[in-house]
Amino acid sequence: MTLAAAQADAARVGTARVGTARVGTRVAAWQGSCAKGDFCVWSGKDGTGTRCAWSGDDPDWWGGSVRCRPTFLVSSYWNNGYTGSYSKVKVYEFANYEAYWGTISAGQRGSFWEGQLMRSHKWVN
Repeated sequence: MTLAAAQADAARVGTARVGTARVGTRVAAWQGSCAKGDFCVWSGKDGTGTRCAWSGDDPDWWGGSVRCRPTFLVSSYWNNGYTGSYSKVKVYEFANYEAYWGTISAGQRGSFWEGQLMRSHKWVN
């Protein structure tokens, strides 16, 4: 799935599923769950479930400095990095930066209808 398609999915989630009661729950799930400067991914939608977080590059989420369990499917993401140099995160489906998935800009977050395979990332200009 491309980043544009994922953003469209995220927009549909926001318009199709958000009710007055759910808005407060969705916002609360994201608040404080990803430290400023980190790139975070979760197994659940809207920043819920198991979380993995990085402040730097990681060529292999299953065997790197931060270890997400094998078969970890990303259901939501947040680039809580700073704006400026190296503020974007390039994400790849496989280890060692193979099979480019998309680029996530600083401040961007979203959820998918279905979990996405992602396994490595690096910060870029």
